[in-house]
Amino acid sequence: MGGQQGDVKLVVSILIVLFGMGSWVAINGVWAELPILVSSLPEHWNLPTYLVLIVQAANAGPLLFTLLRHKSKRLASLKFTAYIILGLGFIAAVLLSQLWSHTAVVGGEESSVALLSLAFMFALLDCTSSVVFLPFMAKYPPGYMVPFYVGEGMSGVAPSLLALIQGAGGDTCYNTTTNTTLGAAEESGPRISVGVYFGLLSGLIALSGVAFHLLNTLDVSLTSRYTYIRSSSPGSTEEENEEDALRETRVVEVYTNPAQRSTRIKFTQLFLYTALIAGLGNGVIPAILSYACLPFGPTAYHLATELSLLANPLCCFLAFYIPCKRPALLGALTAWCVVVAGIILYTASLSPTPWLVGTNSGSVLIVLICVAWTGSTSYVKVNVASILQRYGENPLLYCGVVTQLGSCVGAVVIFLVNKYAQSFTPC
Repeated sequence: MGGQQGDVKLVVSILIVLFGMGSWVAINGVWAELPILVSSLPEHWNLPTYLVLIVQAANAGPLLFTLLRHKSKRLASLKFTAYIILGLGFIAAVLLSQLWSHTAVVGGEESSVALLSLAFMFALLDCTSSVVFLPFMAKYPPGYMVPFYVGEGMSGVAPSLLALIQGAGGDTCYNTTTNTTLGAAEESGPRISVGVYFGLLSGLIALSGVAFHLLNTLDVSLTSRYTYIRSSSPGSTEEENEEDALRETRVVEVYTNPAQRSTRIKFTQLFLYTALIAGLGNGVIPAILSYACLPFGPTAYHLATELSLLANPLCCFLAFYIPCKRPALLGALTAWCVVVAGIILYTASLSPTPWLVGTNSGSVLIVLICVAWTGSTSYVKVNVASILQRYGENPLLYCGVVTQLGSCVGAVVIFLVNKYAQSFTPC
């Protein structure tokens, strides 16, 4: 493939997919295991809310990295930081495979200290990857942005496939005819243990680390990178710091040159779409998804989680073949995402007796709604990043920062609503 997309090599694309998988595979692995964890650990249905708060507290990571990156790009090297993220993620996953069930009494209540502590490590690393992995991709031609987002989608699909193989397990609270059956539990043991599951998860992180190392050593990858640098900045050298300086000048001009007003408006729109989708997708929806899905049974919860994650890379491929470059149209799609999120929120507020509970049609509908939500947001995100990528590393860095800020605001809001308004009731 040539033209504006650059000369895309299959080997490099595969490596970038595997590298992108390492961005969120660790914390997504914990989310995929929630149907079993909520029935095995003392936090029960409150576990998703705790995890959302942990993820948002981990935003200290990207904030610190962004500050260091602005002070010294040599001190906050993208490549070196990516190696740290993948290496520590592998170690944390191995530890979690052995310690996930360990609890301790905190404040007079039993707490899953090991799981929550290591989940915080996962979140710290994965949140930081938003401001490391995405700017790193600015070194490659735009055609490689879709493989990266496919890989990021695979960070949810891979652990989800492991969870599907493992089996649903957990508790079921059916409301088939009357409310007298509420709380009646049907338990089915998983095919593989939670420890083995997290051990396999560590293997996925290791695979991503190997792919990243090959991206930095194989000639075919380095050639693609340097060829793009020369073509996008004629007369520049191949040194990273000079390329970064040239691209930083381009994005600074957007905000300082009056002639760039239309581009400045475009940036603002794209960042607003990103913040809104991140706030709902990373903060609100994960915290209440168990309330929306578990009344229909653990199988519906599993399918809603796993198939939604599968929709992520598929919609990234859709963005490759049917791109959307108009901010106004992306705004309309963002509005559609908000409507779908509202339906999920409304369903969660009706727990433990939502509409059509105890029926096959209700289970199918809630799964389809969750899939529509994830697919729509994935399509918007990859198109936003594709537009920003043309302006180099800094817009992608800011996109990562906006993503984490939006996620933090969404998580805090839903936590306060859940804690003080008590709008969501477990079965």
